[in-house]
Amino acid sequence: MSADIVRRLYDAIGQGHVEAFTAMLDPDVVWTVPGRHDLAGTFTGVPALLAHLAEVVQRTEGKIVIDVVEVIAADRRAVAVVDVELTVDGRSVQDRQVHLFELGDGRITSVREYHGDEQAMQDLLRET
Repeated sequence: MSADIVRRLYDAIGQGHVEAFTAMLDPDVVWTVPGRHDLAGTFTGVPALLAHLAEVVQRTEGKIVIDVVEVIAADRRAVAVVDVELTVDGRSVQDRQVHLFELGDGRITSVREYHGDEQAMQDLLRET
């Protein structure tokens, strides 16, 4: 069940279905993006997460591709291995990432991203 929720979450992201995306999130979801760039941080609650994601879309002009390689899940946790491509100002980074999900009552309660090449992500996303 956890794997299905995570896969559906990525499908909603890829299709731009905000309502489907938020329906899978606990209202108090905590999403953590590592790094020392202006898009890094911990975003608590659906409104804060949506504001963060809107900023990501704005910075990348919507040039984000997420390819789910694998989802491994248990009852309350799931790990997704994803290939992410981000483009900012004509510069692109392709990064294999691991996203750790925690779930409760059928909803995602927390996500922590782990970037494969943190320096490349920081160089791309550092405000110029």
